[in-house]
Amino acid sequence: MTTLNDIAWNNLFTDTHLLSKIQSGGIAYLDANTMKKYREPRLMAKIDTSELLPQVFRKHKLSILPVKNGEYAIFKDPKKQSFFTFPDDFDQINIQEHNPTISLSNFDSFQDLENLNEAQALDTALISSIIRGFTNEEDIWFTIRGRQFTQDFKVYIPSIQKYINISKVQIEIDAGYESKNAVYIFEAKIGKRENFNIRQLLFPYLEWKNRTTKPIIPIFFFFTNGLYYLFQFDLGDSLDASSVIRRACYTLYEIETFELARIISNADLDDSLVENIPFPQADDLDKVIDTVSLVNQGYINKEDLSEVFEFDERQGDYYGNAARFLGFLERVNNSFFLTDIGKELLKIKSPSNRARLIARQLVNRPVFNQIFNMLLQQNLKSEGLDYLNIPQIIMEQTVLNDTTSDRRSSTVRNWINWILRYAE
Repeated sequence: MTTLNDIAWNNLFTDTHLLSKIQSGGIAYLDANTMKKYREPRLMAKIDTSELLPQVFRKHKLSILPVKNGEYAIFKDPKKQSFFTFPDDFDQINIQEHNPTISLSNFDSFQDLENLNEAQALDTALISSIIRGFTNEEDIWFTIRGRQFTQDFKVYIPSIQKYINISKVQIEIDAGYESKNAVYIFEAKIGKRENFNIRQLLFPYLEWKNRTTKPIIPIFFFFTNGLYYLFQFDLGDSLDASSVIRRACYTLYEIETFELARIISNADLDDSLVENIPFPQADDLDKVIDTVSLVNQGYINKEDLSEVFEFDERQGDYYGNAARFLGFLERVNNSFFLTDIGKELLKIKSPSNRARLIARQLVNRPVFNQIFNMLLQQNLKSEGLDYLNIPQIIMEQTVLNDTTSDRRSSTVRNWINWILRYAE
């Protein structure tokens, strides 16, 4: 799918000698005035995940960084070192039940703790003492938020083996907290991320290293389906010097298991439930739930969803349709709306109780019903999925061909593993 950014960058590269400069020297500089001829510079340069790389960047293995107010560097980045990729093992992070030091019911402004934006999720994490618990800081204070311009520092680009100078670049810090021991810099998102542009943590980290003698602790934070994930990073001054050294996942609700075997046995199989709805291609069920929440907040089309989740519009469509497949959304023209069962989902506070409802929805869908019943014969162990021909089951129960069924099997596997995480 060709985006407005694809078109703008393709036209810019066609009209200029930028690519030849990059190919000869590994890097070239571009000013905002030139970019304005094609599109708003801040929109062209907003590439916060690798999925948002324009076509010409992907083709020639390039990345972009702001270097000063109104100027950007475009450089060879064949290993995508501008992006940090999270390991695909979120389900192996133990969910910890967190008991707030103060009851959030005391606050009239914190009544809807399941449908939060980034700032609200951070504020809830602070007031509930999740941040204190993760940082092991009893006295920690909210001191930084918003946009600011940097001073001067250098960033090493390993692909071209050069340092580049950064000066007076605008950065945005979602939240910063200070204790007597350290300054904590947070980058926050709604929904899980497979990767993110390391600049979002690296630039604030290098900037604040120049402003204080205290250690700077960079933390990536996201809120999804009532879960608070925190990843503490170790950073250097190079794009490839980033690693996660600590991580945790918290919920403010009790984690309860449910009897999946009984739900399977009470299934009411109905082919008509998914008529004219694409078979899901959206691996993250937490993000499907976030999609329902975002639609409730007014993000009602694929463009809105793609902006929040920082992926392309096609993915926004996938997640909206996945929520339709589960019965939580309906579609009118290009807009999504909550169904009654979708409203019921959002009234449920606990992630595990939401999982129970989703399990009830899934067992009524033919593909999932067949797989759950086959797993039931193997004591509902996730290892049992390795012995099932999931693409073949999808082909038998749908009109999808073998290639498409093979791709969709990833979603099926992830969804079932997600359910088993909460089930007995």
